[in-house]
Parts: sequence; C-alpha cells; structure tokens
Amino acid sequence: MAQFLWQTSLTSAAWKELMSRDASPLFGEGHRVAEEFGGSVRDSWVAFGENDFIVLVEMPSNESMAAYVLAMTAMGYYSQGKTTVLLSADETNQAILRAAQYHDLG
Repeated sequence: MAQFLWQTSLTSAAWKELMSRDASPLFGEGHRVAEEFGGSVRDSWVAFGENDFIVLVEMPSNESMAAYVLAMTAMGYYSQGKTTVLLSADETNQAILRAAQYHDLG
C-alpha cells in the first residue's frame, strides 16, 4: 500500500468543537473514513506551524487518497493542505534501479 503525508489545517469550527468536548471523536473520524476508501490512518499529530494537523495515511492508490482528502475536507473540519506521496526504502531502491537502467540505455 502507498503511504501519504497529509498536512492540513483545522478550521475554527474544528477548534471550537475540540474545546467543547473530547478530541478523540474528531480525530477518530479520520480512521473510519480511511477504512471506507480501503486504507488506514497510521498516525496523526497536532503541530504548531503552517499546518496544524499532520496525518500519515496508507491507501491502495492515489485516487483513494484523493477521495479521502476530499471527503475529510468536505466535513468542514479541515482547510487548505497538501498531500505528499511517501516512498519506502524498497520503493526508492526500485526507482533508482529503473532510472539506472534508463540511463544505461541512453
């Protein structure tokens, strides 16, 4: 499964909800939604900086991840953000080997 880093910001409505009750249901929703798209949330963090919510997600495809981000954003808790595809050491090694083969042909 592909891994993705989703960096986003919580809306003022999300912060208000967090202050009015336990935060676990809000963060738990991401796990449920990820499962709907065939994936899982590996971990999530609140951070201080440009983006205040960071999520490590596993999804079967780029399309599944895009659907996850769209579904989560449509809930109104998240605003702008960015998604980064993460490559494992094995995937990076395979990419390097493929690039080296191409270079040898050139």
